[in-house]
Amino acid sequence: MGYDETPLHYACRFGEADIIKLLITKGKADVNAMDKENRTPLFHVVKWRSEIVNILLTNGAKIDVVDNYGNTPLLLAIEKGGSTEVIKLLITKGKADVTAVCKKYRINSKLSRSEIAELLITKIPKLMSVSIEMPEDSV
Repeated sequence: MGYDETPLHYACRFGEADIIKLLITKGKADVNAMDKENRTPLFHVVKWRSEIVNILLTNGAKIDVVDNYGNTPLLLAIEKGGSTEVIKLLITKGKADVTAVCKKYRINSKLSRSEIAELLITKIPKLMSVSIEMPEDSV
């Protein structure tokens, strides 16, 4: 394990749902423990594992932690291609603060949480792929 990761960080990194449940229920693992990058175990699963995101949120994972790079779990999920289900979970079940995301992507923050989730899931990935495909000399 590196970066001062706990066994829970490590289990999340490798997607071991059964081990994660065991660490939380029997080992009383801290779902909000931070590594050297100021990341909780939630940061390691937002790109790909909705089942584990749900387990962590159910067990009290804080959703609005900011890492050393200015990312929250929600921003990381959006920008690193997290699944639709993960983004919805973070916004609806986790009650993620969508203010920064709305500002960054110019979304009306007065929309409902489900409307914001829908926009993030359908529009943002398309915008990001367009900007990635632009030729360098056009910037």
